[in-house]
Amino acid sequence: MTTQIIPKFKTIRRHVYGDLIAHKTIADLPKEIQKTNSAIIHLGPSPKNGAKIVAIISGLKNPSDNDKTGAMAQVDILVEDTHPVQARKLDLDTAICGDCPLKTKVCYVNVGFGPASKWRAYQRGSYPTIDAETLAIILRDRGIGIRWGAYGDPAMLPFELIDKVMRLSGVHHTSYVHQWRETWFDPRHLIYSMGSIDDENTRELFKSIYPDGRTYRMAQNYENILENEIKCPSKNAQGKRVVTCDQCRLCAGSGKQAKDIVIVEND
Repeated sequence: MTTQIIPKFKTIRRHVYGDLIAHKTIADLPKEIQKTNSAIIHLGPSPKNGAKIVAIISGLKNPSDNDKTGAMAQVDILVEDTHPVQARKLDLDTAICGDCPLKTKVCYVNVGFGPASKWRAYQRGSYPTIDAETLAIILRDRGIGIRWGAYGDPAMLPFELIDKVMRLSGVHHTSYVHQWRETWFDPRHLIYSMGSIDDENTRELFKSIYPDGRTYRMAQNYENILENEIKCPSKNAQGKRVVTCDQCRLCAGSGKQAKDIVIVEND
C-alpha cells in the first residue's frame, strides 16, 4: 500500500474564506432559514459506490443535548432513496458507511429512530437546502459546535464542504472516518477527522499510511494504552460522565494538537 502523507494543518489558512461572510449575520438570511432547525447540506453520489446520498444537519436552533456529546448540531448522512432500516437490512448502507466492520457488530445508532425520522421528513420535502456559507453563519453566530457523522461516515462527503464550513464558522467539532484504507479516500479529511481504529483496521497500519493523522481506537479495556494515546476523558474511573464532547473537543483530527484517543465500547 502506498504511503500517503496528509497536509499539515498549519498550512491551512483559516482566513481564506473569511471575507465572504464577515459582514453577514443570521439577520441577513431568509426568514425561512433563520427559523429552521434542520436543513439539507449535501446531495450527491457516494464515493464508495455512486449511490445517491443526502446529508442533513439538525440542531441549528435546538442542538441535541445528549448525555455523551452535549449540545451540538448533528449531521446525518443517509441513503437518499431508501429507508435507513431497509438500507441496513439490504446492505445498501455501504453507500454511507462503507465496509465498516462495526456497523453490524457494535454500531450504537438506532437507525429506526433519528435517521428514520430525518429520512421521512426529507421525503416529505420538509427541509430547506443551505450552502456552506449559510451553515457557517448560523453555527458561528449561535456558537454551536458540529458533530459530523452522527450517522454515516463524513468521508462520504466532499472535503471542500467540510473545509469551508469549518474555516468560515470557526466553531468546534467532532468527526471520525473509517474509510481511510479505501483507494478513493481523500486524506485531507484527516485534518478534521480522527481515523477510526478497530481490530481489523489497526492503529499500526493507520500510522504507516498517515503518520501525521490522529486516531480514535476502540479497545476492550484501558489496561494497554499505546504510546501517544490517552483515555477518552468522557467518564471518570467510577464510570460517571464528567465531560461531554462539546466540552472536550479533542476528537478534531490533526488540526488539534493532542494525543490519540482510546475508548472502551459504550463509554
